Amino acid sequence: MTIRTAAHAVLLAATSTLACGGPGKAGPTDKKPEAKPAPTAAKPDTKPVVSGPIGEKAATLREAASLLEKAAQTLADGNKSLAEQQFSFAEQLVGVESLAAVAPMFREGAPPRVTTPTQKIDTSAPAQPKVAGNSEVEDEKDKVPPPPQVGSLSGTLQIDGKTANAFGLITLEPASGKYKARTPKRVVMEQRGREFLPNLVAVSVGSTIAFPNFDTVFHNVFSTSPTGAFDLGLYKAGEAREFTFTKEGIIRIGCNLHSNMSAYIAVVAAPAYVVTDGQGAFSFRRLAPGKYKLKAWSVKSKAPITQDVTIKVGPNTVNVGVAADAPAGPLPDKFGGKRG
Repeated sequence: MTIRTAAHAVLLAATSTLACGGPGKAGPTDKKPEAKPAPTAAKPDTKPVVSGPIGEKAATLREAASLLEKAAQTLADGNKSLAEQQFSFAEQLVGVESLAAVAPMFREGAPPRVTTPTQKIDTSAPAQPKVAGNSEVEDEKDKVPPPPQVGSLSGTLQIDGKTANAFGLITLEPASGKYKARTPKRVVMEQRGREFLPNLVAVSVGSTIAFPNFDTVFHNVFSTSPTGAFDLGLYKAGEAREFTFTKEGIIRIGCNLHSNMSAYIAVVAAPAYVVTDGQGAFSFRRLAPGKYKLKAWSVKSKAPITQDVTIKVGPNTVNVGVAADAPAGPLPDKFGGKRG
């Protein structure tokens, strides 16, 4: 089935509910003398008027058919991202099942789609913080006891030798490579005010993140990251979908409808991690003494750097530097297309 055939089928479904009879033709024996038409008489409007639930349904189907036709033309013009958006809005009108046969034509090349039903959310919930992620805060909530001997570590993350002026991430793992995996959590990254909150969140491997929409417009959260590619599709205010992150890595997410929206998810395997503040400051307060491998990254960096640190009983300090080598500009759309 072609795209245009699908659009025609929807339009046919709409018009089939509006069938009406027309005047019959006169037979050979019914021939009458021609009558001159009255020059000022207006022709009556013979278009049927359908109201109520049937009329509303017909109007919805016609709108869906129009969107499908536009999506087909947009796809033919080479704009895959806009074509998929138009197709998705048609799905909102008539249901996913109705258009399943042609969906692959619009979604080929996009990340794997999450098709689980949306969940209702409490729209009166307070906003999430700007950044989030601290393994020690989690341990305190879970009443995990501190080590018998305790060392602390504080420091500043610098970018290109200067004050960071951006958020970042610090992780620590024992140099031996032996440690217990953290328990996965369920956290929230919301869409509010046409931005993601938190804008950076750190979670342990296996954690699930819910993405509720608190705005009055649709959003389409996605990521093309190899360590966590997904496409949540369209959903409106008061709804949420979620995704479970099973691989370690830095994942940048965006909204396919709003190019200004982007955020970062740091999926961490290390037993200790913390998100820095806006000036790069960070601290750990309950570390077991010993040798560690420290990894550092900022939202302006391509990839984490690694350095060795030794933690002694009591206070310890360290300064860490990363590069501002990440590409500038908006995140490409979910098909990899450039956005302004």
